[in-house]
Amino acid sequence: MSEQLSVGHAPLAHQSAAARRSWERTIALALAVLVALLALINLPYAPPTWFDEGSHLHVPRTLVRYGVYADISSEGFRYFGPTIGVGPTVMLPVAAAFKLGGVGLLQARLVIVAYMALALVALYFLARRLYGWQVAVLALLLALASRTLRFDGLMEYGRQVLGEAPGMAFLLLGLLGYSAAMLKPATARRSSLLAGLAFGLALVTKNQFVLIVLPSLALLALLDWLYYRAGNWWVRLAPPVIAVACFGIWTVVMLTFFGPDGFAANLAKTRQAAGGAIFVFDLEASLRAARYLIQVYGGLLLPGLVYGLWRARARSPWALAHLAPTLMAVLWIAWFMISLGWPRYAFPAVILGSLPVALLAHDLFQALRNRQRAALAWLGAGYLALVILAPLALTTRVVLSPRYAAHEMAAYLDRNVPVGALIETWEPEMGVLTDHNYHYVPTELLDPAVRRTWLGGPPVQYDGLEARPPYVLLGPFSVYTRIYPDDVLKRDYQVIFTAEPYALLRRSAP
Repeated sequence: MSEQLSVGHAPLAHQSAAARRSWERTIALALAVLVALLALINLPYAPPTWFDEGSHLHVPRTLVRYGVYADISSEGFRYFGPTIGVGPTVMLPVAAAFKLGGVGLLQARLVIVAYMALALVALYFLARRLYGWQVAVLALLLALASRTLRFDGLMEYGRQVLGEAPGMAFLLLGLLGYSAAMLKPATARRSSLLAGLAFGLALVTKNQFVLIVLPSLALLALLDWLYYRAGNWWVRLAPPVIAVACFGIWTVVMLTFFGPDGFAANLAKTRQAAGGAIFVFDLEASLRAARYLIQVYGGLLLPGLVYGLWRARARSPWALAHLAPTLMAVLWIAWFMISLGWPRYAFPAVILGSLPVALLAHDLFQALRNRQRAALAWLGAGYLALVILAPLALTTRVVLSPRYAAHEMAAYLDRNVPVGALIETWEPEMGVLTDHNYHYVPTELLDPAVRRTWLGGPPVQYDGLEARPPYVLLGPFSVYTRIYPDDVLKRDYQVIFTAEPYALLRRSAP
């Protein structure tokens, strides 16, 4: 009888496994189509290009046009700012896209979309390895729905030339390698080396990651040695050592490129930026950061992280592999609370937090069903669906609402302003859309101007209009920072063209 049952049930088990694989493939295909649509529709126009994106694009454009790895303004090359804020893992692929397809916003954004796709694939396989395909699907949906009512999420950042999506791609690949090293001892050495390389590329891509990734890796190694005893010394030391080596190599390259004096100046300006935005310790900024965090994932981010830490209490390889992304997210949020409170700083924690949040939702649903509380289980599922669908609707609205203002202004400049005429501006995105001769506000004024806008105080003093430039181009960032004195603009200039929020002014005073 037992043999008959065994033989009789084997096809059923096989059919069940085949059905699950079929469901997973179908859902994965549907998600791939959703991601492609959200990533590619109206790509050059939504979200509208802006200051940070334009600043980053100056480096690959300058590299392609002049063979110099630098920012550029009318007075010459600038070696601080975007040259160190985002690494060559972004700048060089974008430069290659410019070389192949010409300088343009679409070409550059396609590079970042590719990185975003890589990040989503790595997130899915990391979650699948740790928790199974159902939690993986849920984590992926949460990551896609990571925006809030006012602030961008993965899909918006993944459509702009910023360091967030590429940095997350490398970071998630590093965590994928780390989990393989923990859960598959036979591949521990190779997986540890690959994890360290991916972590190192994340540090090179976005230098702010150094603040969190390296301490996290060190803390994971210490916890494994003292508590978990789950890995070997390859797993404990290879990832942080190789990551430090990668960042060290890039630092040596910058030192060689800039020279000792230039490197020291860059270091001093980086310290100024740290004091202005990265380490602020302001109560209002911390409250602003807290208000943002409780909105993410419908208020589930912080409970999910607490649950993730609780699930990591067991002394097992799985628990340590599970702890890695959760610990990084927790440390990121701790830093975010003492920073300027700009939600973009919390973006990596939000994406990493999708893993424990998905696990919490899955486990809670299963526990309620097992205790025959189906009504509560489906009520929770309904809330989770709302948490996902509402942000996705907001993202869809962004994607389907293209903004052409920057392109309209660029077209007007191409038709009506001589290419060699000096244009004073603090809208660096225009330098990618046209070949005009722009003078930009000095980079060292960026952090004081942003700090003043967020924390209050008088406008930053800038004397760029004393040189009497024939044109001034105002836009979102110059208006946001109030960098140009209104009285001088009203007295000496007149508006000759507007494409909201941009305005081109021509000097009227002698």
